[in-house]
Amino acid sequence: MENKGGKRLARSDAAQPERPAQTPERMAEMPAQDVPVTDAEKSGAETVPAPAETAAPAAEAAKPAKSRGRRLWDDYGYLLVTLAAVFVLFKVLLQLAYVPSGSMETTIPTKCLLIGWRLPYVVSDPVPERGGIVTFWNDELNKVLVKRVIGLPGDRITFKDGYTYINGEKLDESYLPVQGITDNGNKLSYEVPEGCIFVMGDNRTGSRDSRYLSEPYMPVESIQGRMLVAISVGRDQSWQGIHWIG
Repeated sequence: MENKGGKRLARSDAAQPERPAQTPERMAEMPAQDVPVTDAEKSGAETVPAPAETAAPAAEAAKPAKSRGRRLWDDYGYLLVTLAAVFVLFKVLLQLAYVPSGSMETTIPTKCLLIGWRLPYVVSDPVPERGGIVTFWNDELNKVLVKRVIGLPGDRITFKDGYTYINGEKLDESYLPVQGITDNGNKLSYEVPEGCIFVMGDNRTGSRDSRYLSEPYMPVESIQGRMLVAISVGRDQSWQGIHWIG
């Protein structure tokens, strides 16, 4: 179409460039657009609680209530186990002893604490080794004594010039603080019967032992334990610290 000036006018319905088809491949290449958030979503009016927030209280409520005995065990069970262990330790395995006098000086100072091995004398009545330090119950003095084993069943014990002889042989007593001062006590010689022992303290001039008791022989069954360790902490004692005496 032409106007009066002879120029061609553009057609209003001229063909527009064709838009490409929206294929899935092209849609995947398009940049993501922000999705508007609704007011309901902003206010959280329709927010559903997370499952864990509601499931936990329900699970707690479903648990059966603990019995009273169970609660007591949970609270005090460890204490009972500890007490039982201590009881077994010091009534079956070990023994604690206290020396109030100086009858075992200076091997064991006065007012000294001892720790000994009890188990063998709990399960049976073994004859102790010569030279060992044992605790035993004495009916005559009505108390526990701590002494050194000198004579065993069948031994004949004599004394000469302040020394001890076992079956005619001089006994090596290097553990004594002073040598040559042992006296015979009430008798010139002693013959230890079966099932018994003869005991003396290391302080030979200050110990009431088999030499001075009306019944000089201690039954093996009266032995409570063999002492292993002496603990001395007093300032006025002959020594301080921990000594092995077993």
